[in-house]
Amino acid sequence: MLFRVMIVLLAMTGFARAQAVWVDYAWSVEPAKENRFFAAVDKFTNSDVFKTFEGRMLINSHAANGSAPQNFSFAVVYKDLATWEATQANLNGTADWDRFRKALAANGTLVSETVYTHVAGWGEINNERFSWEGAAASVSDPANYIGRLTRLMNSNLMQDYPGSIDVWRVTAGGTPGVNHIVVFGGNSWSELESYRAELAKNADFRAAIAGMAKVRTLLGATWTTTAASYGPLDLNSVR
Repeated sequence: MLFRVMIVLLAMTGFARAQAVWVDYAWSVEPAKENRFFAAVDKFTNSDVFKTFEGRMLINSHAANGSAPQNFSFAVVYKDLATWEATQANLNGTADWDRFRKALAANGTLVSETVYTHVAGWGEINNERFSWEGAAASVSDPANYIGRLTRLMNSNLMQDYPGSIDVWRVTAGGTPGVNHIVVFGGNSWSELESYRAELAKNADFRAAIAGMAKVRTLLGATWTTTAASYGPLDLNSVR
C-alpha cells in the first residue's frame, strides 16, 4: 500500500510541474462573415499590443465537430498560468484589445471557453500547420492512465509514430463529464488514421488500449486543422 501511495504522489508531482496552459475559445462564424472575422485577427496580430504576446495562438478550422456549433477556435497556449494572467493584465483596457473583441463579436458568436493544463506529451509538434484529432475522455485514475500511456509510447510499437500525442487536463469550463482531452497531431488525418489502422493489427497494441479502457472512457472526438499560427512559443517546450 505504501509503495502504491508513493507512486501516485510522484505522478501527481509530475502533473504539477507540467504547467503549460491552453485556453481554447470556440467560435461559430457564418460563411458570409468569415472574411471580416479573420481580418480582425490579422489586424490584431499586427498591433503593437500583440508584440508583447509570449505564447502561441493557433487558429483552427473544425472539420468534424459532432453537434457542437463551433466551426473555428483559437487555441492559445502559454508556458504557465502566470504568463496567461500577465498577458490578460497587459491586454485589459488597451484600444487594440477592445477593437479586436468588438470586431470578433460583430462577426461571430463565442460558443465556449475552456482552460486546459498540460499533463504529458510525446513526439514532435509542428508549430505552424498541423492536422489535429482531439479525443475527449473521462479518466477515473489519471496516474494509472498516464502510466499505461507512457509505457505504450516508450515501447517499440510507437517508435515510428508520425506525429505528436499530448494529454491535457480540463481545468475550467469544458463539456460536463470530460476531464481530459488527448490531442493527436500529424501532417494529415489520413496519415494518422492509416498508422492507427496498422497498429490495431498488433495484439500488444490492442492489449495496451484495453488496459487504458479500464480507467478511461472516450466520450467524443473532433478533427481540426490549423489555418494560421502566431506567437514565439515553441509548442514542444510545453512538455
